[in-house]
Amino acid sequence: MIRPLAGGPPGWPMWFGWWTAAHAGLLLVLVTFGWDQRLSGALCSWTAGRTSLVRWLEVLTSWGNPWPVTLVAAGSACFALIRRNVTAAVVLLVVPYAATVSCDLVKGWAERPRPSLPCASVQAAGFSFPSGHAVGVTTGFLLAALYVGSRTPPAVSALILALTGLCAELVSWSRVLLGVHFGVDVLTGQLLGAGWLAVAVLHRRPGPLSRRGTRPSLPDSADEPVP
Repeated sequence: MIRPLAGGPPGWPMWFGWWTAAHAGLLLVLVTFGWDQRLSGALCSWTAGRTSLVRWLEVLTSWGNPWPVTLVAAGSACFALIRRNVTAAVVLLVVPYAATVSCDLVKGWAERPRPSLPCASVQAAGFSFPSGHAVGVTTGFLLAALYVGSRTPPAVSALILALTGLCAELVSWSRVLLGVHFGVDVLTGQLLGAGWLAVAVLHRRPGPLSRRGTRPSLPDSADEPVP
């Protein structure tokens, strides 16, 4: 799989841990105090009547549709194949697909209706929990950014990851601002996507120990052999 240090800028696993903890904490607060619907309604009402903002959010939220996420996954996989990293190419394609399937399964199990808010700017079909857009952009966009960033200098890699993370965050929360998801739907989708991202990126097969009990140095390749 894609190694942590070869799949992003130095220190990104710590950033990822803090990001996950922050989103999990906000989810816990919304659920514990029952603020989910109140927050979602307030964010949706804030966009009501702001025509320019709504149009911008509609464009932004379209980036989380299946086709853009698929194109990003396929593009990063092709990049990996060009570099002859077959394992990475498979991960870059399979993991976002698996994340989407798992999201659909949870939706079918939870069967949570979408918000019925008068301020909603767009309409969406299907169930609400969790947000498929949040799952798709968190897994697909960030996974591609980590792999592509692993081929660039650390500063460039950090910039790619920061911009992609910001884009994923904006796409995810645009769903609440447009009135088609609750905040808990988005947070759960982001955490589900983060879980699949961790499976893809943080997996590392233990290597053999040297005679002194230390691990040998690792190659720079982003691929890891699969037994």
